[in-house]
Amino acid sequence: MQRGVCLISHTSAVIMASGFSRRMQQNKLFLIYKKQTFIERTVETAQKAGFFEVIVVIRPEDYKKCNFPDNVRVVFNRQSNLGQSMSVRLGIMNVRGDHVMFLPIDQPLLTAKGLQKIANFGDKKTIVVHFYDKNPRGPVFFGKYYFKELMQVTGDTGGRSVRDRHKKNWVCLEFYDEQLKDIDTQREYAQLFSKKIEIK
Repeated sequence: MQRGVCLISHTSAVIMASGFSRRMQQNKLFLIYKKQTFIERTVETAQKAGFFEVIVVIRPEDYKKCNFPDNVRVVFNRQSNLGQSMSVRLGIMNVRGDHVMFLPIDQPLLTAKGLQKIANFGDKKTIVVHFYDKNPRGPVFFGKYYFKELMQVTGDTGGRSVRDRHKKNWVCLEFYDEQLKDIDTQREYAQLFSKKIEIK
């Protein structure tokens, strides 16, 4: 068995689905790409990757519009106004795997192989940080060593504050295709349909 497949089977996926999509000016969870909503695609991709479990942190009002598979664990974020850090803490409080990977919902091109590649480089004391267009992107893998710190994050920086405190423990990956491209604006969303996109 490949090491990455083995490691990902001990890693919890936490899907961060309680943001406010301010730049998009509409709820990104329910944008459609290839006949699926962004949140449906993210959940399906995480399940295909073979995580130990898939957890979705989501506002109750958005959950009412979703239909997740029975084996997806749902955690309600009733204080999303406190920033992304609330989703991080709720996720860490509920993980049962040995490690965690935080997934955004605005990367509809993300693949199961891409997630396995990230997990392949992780262990209990590493933070796997990957780059697209020379910028660090999600998803981010944290070994179990960082769970206590992640439980203490505040504000809207999420896990970035923990990530940036431990640069000596980063494992850096470069993605050269577009699967880590964030879809944050109406223009970026339109570009999904207006050009040929190659995913390696």
